[in-house]
Amino acid sequence: MDPTIPEAEAGAPGAVSATMAHDGLHLGALSLPEVVMQGIAHTAPATAVLLTLPFITSHAGLAAPLAYLIALLIVLMLGVGLTQLAKHMPSAGGYYTYVSRTLGPRAGFLTAWLFFLYTALSPAFSLAMMGWVLESALWAEYGVAFPWWLFLVCGAMFTWWTTYRRIEISAAALMVLGFLEMGIVVLLAGWGVIAPGPGGVTLVSFNPASAPSGNGLYLGIVFSLFALTGWEGVVPLAEESANPRQVVPRAIVATILIMGCYLVFTSWGIMIGWGTADLGALVASKELPPFVLARRFWGPGWVVILFALLNSMIAVAVACSLVSTRMWYAMARSGALPAALAAVHPRHKTPANAVFFQTLVTLVGGLGLGFWLGPDQAFYVMGTVLTLALAIIYSAGNLGVFLLYRRRGAEFRWVPHALFPLLSSGAVVWVAYKSIVPLPPRPLAYAPAICGGWLLAGVSVLLLSKGLRRERWLLAAGAAERETVESAPTH
Repeated sequence: MDPTIPEAEAGAPGAVSATMAHDGLHLGALSLPEVVMQGIAHTAPATAVLLTLPFITSHAGLAAPLAYLIALLIVLMLGVGLTQLAKHMPSAGGYYTYVSRTLGPRAGFLTAWLFFLYTALSPAFSLAMMGWVLESALWAEYGVAFPWWLFLVCGAMFTWWTTYRRIEISAAALMVLGFLEMGIVVLLAGWGVIAPGPGGVTLVSFNPASAPSGNGLYLGIVFSLFALTGWEGVVPLAEESANPRQVVPRAIVATILIMGCYLVFTSWGIMIGWGTADLGALVASKELPPFVLARRFWGPGWVVILFALLNSMIAVAVACSLVSTRMWYAMARSGALPAALAAVHPRHKTPANAVFFQTLVTLVGGLGLGFWLGPDQAFYVMGTVLTLALAIIYSAGNLGVFLLYRRRGAEFRWVPHALFPLLSSGAVVWVAYKSIVPLPPRPLAYAPAICGGWLLAGVSVLLLSKGLRRERWLLAAGAAERETVESAPTH
């Protein structure tokens, strides 16, 4: 046991014993490629480039691929920090466990509380958004009415079935979905290089001088950072991974490198295919530029790009659901949530009650946000909300890296344990700041209030627990995880 980690109270209500934990999730079921694909799917590769490229280009211009490349280097610093935690604490609790055991249980609870805005709600607004895209495309192209909420319901049911069954089924689904969406987008980008638009094939995109201005390149980098968001999704599968102390850190770095290289190449290829001499039209296009480009290349076959987007959102719903259900399972196992959420299906070895709860959140959240703000606006509002939430979560994890290794004395290294956490925390906090200052128009202006109100509610829960002298459940944070992963089998 790590001497730098404080003990939890043995009698905490709802805490699950180490023996029970060993009878829980399917330990050691996943290999490195499957864990990496979880991280990639959680990043939503097709969505990450197809929906963000016009916006990044509006700032960085021809240097948009360079903006993605520099963002990759910054995110690698974040990833290195997380690997330092993962190799000592491979747990289904992820950031909840890391922050609980380095900054304290109250900080860990607030981290998990903020994660609800991220992983738990992401399937809701992502599926609603793709339902809206599908509805719009089918009506415009074929005059077919297919309501967005029906896609949301179908996607939620598929996600439930996939995550309720054995983790191997979820992993297989993500492997198929991930390869399909990445393959289609890479094909489009490669086609663009072979059949370039006005301006031809050029590497000038990687010259900082090709940006409209220094500030434009800077803003492009700032907003490219969260196109890579999702790499941390590998962490909650630690207990279901073979040899997690090695697999999870490797999967974190591999996910970032693969996704970063993918974004750089596909953004460059799509811009080349569109025409580097006509980027103003790309930014001003009323239709998604990849749709326009696919029609030019493939005619009616353009629908494969629509398929890639739909596929991407279903995959991210599955990946996010795996993250949220494992986090709730870990919290319930340690006594921080009702013990019912720690229930594991005897045959499938999945947190069955947590999966049902996540499905309910997806349906209620997706339908509620969709009918309130509109499915498209809900996507952009919640995207800003999760940007704010992740800035806090990532910064808390980085501080945890510094504190953990300062306590460990001889293992402390200034670059990975101090410099990288400091620089990457500054970067993500600046992203959050630039996302809301100046305050965007409504409904995007609701984002700070939603995130701030949710954080205040979490603080209120802690204060109420303290006032009622019912904080013992907090002291259990991370207790079960310390013991479970030690016996995870390897392949």
